[in-house]
Amino acid sequence: MTARTEAEEALEDNAARKRATVRRYLRHPSFMIGAIGIGLLLLVALFAPWISPHSPTRTDLMNTLSQPSATYWLGTDQFGRCVLSRLIHGAQVSLQVGFFVVLISLSAGTLLGAVAGYAGGFVERALVAIIDILLAFPSFLLALALVAARGNTLDSIIIAVAIAYTPRVAAVMRSVVLTIRPRPFIEASRAIGLSTWTIIIRHVIPNALPPVIVVATVSAATAILAEAGLSFLGLGVQPPTPTWGNVIAEGQTAITTNPLISLSAGLCIAFTVIVLNLLGDGLRDTLDPQMRRNTGKLL
Repeated sequence: MTARTEAEEALEDNAARKRATVRRYLRHPSFMIGAIGIGLLLLVALFAPWISPHSPTRTDLMNTLSQPSATYWLGTDQFGRCVLSRLIHGAQVSLQVGFFVVLISLSAGTLLGAVAGYAGGFVERALVAIIDILLAFPSFLLALALVAARGNTLDSIIIAVAIAYTPRVAAVMRSVVLTIRPRPFIEASRAIGLSTWTIIIRHVIPNALPPVIVVATVSAATAILAEAGLSFLGLGVQPPTPTWGNVIAEGQTAITTNPLISLSAGLCIAFTVIVLNLLGDGLRDTLDPQMRRNTGKLL
C-alpha cells in the first residue's frame, strides 16, 4: 500500500510539473506570438502547392509587371510570374534552410562545446583555437566564401551557413559546460566510474542545453537572413526556384513600377526573423530559472 501510494504521488507530482510547464509557456506572450507565427509559416510552407493561386514558375508574358488584381493579388514580375505564389513557395526554401542549419549547428556545436568545456587541457585549447578562428570571420562572409567554393545548390548553402554559425553554438555550450563541470553530481559520476563520454552525453549536455537552444533559435533567423542575402547576390538557390532573396533581387529592376515585388518579400523575411526572435526570447525566459522567477512576478 505504501509503495503504491508513493508511486501515485510521484505520478501526480510529475503531472503537476508538466501542467506547470505548459502554463508557463502559454502565459508567456513572446513565446506564444513566436510559436503561432512559426506555426503559420510552417502551414504555408507545407501546403504551398495547394494554397498558391498559380504556379510559381509559370510565365505570362502578356501580363508582365502587372499591378495587383483579383487574378494576381500582388501583381506579377518581369516574366509575368505570380508574386504571391513565388512568396508562398519561397517559404519552403527559407524554413528548410533555417531548420537544417539549426539541426546541424546545434548537433555539431553542442558536441564540440561539450567536449571542449569538459575535457580541458590540450583538447580544449585546440578546439577553442578552431572556434576562435571561425568566429574571427564574419558569419555571412564565411558562408559566402564556402558557397563560392562548393557551388550554389541548396545542400551547399545549408552546409555553408551551418558551418558559419556552428562556432556560436559551440562557444556558448563550452561556457555553460565550464560552470557545470565542477558541480557535485559530475564529481559523483566520475567517482562511481562512469566514462567521460557517458558523463558528457548523460549529464553534461542535458544540463547545458537550455541556453544553447535559445542561441540555436536565434541562429535560425540569422540563417534565413544569410540565405536571403546569398540569393540576392546571385549565389543562393538559382531561379526559377523561388526564394525570398531572389524575389527581392528580381524586383529591384521594377522597384518604381511594382514596388510590391521587393517590398512583400522583404516583409516576409522581416516577419520570419521577428517571430523567431520572439520565440527565442520566450524560450530564454521560460528555460532560465532566474528569468523564470523574474517574469513570474510580472505574469
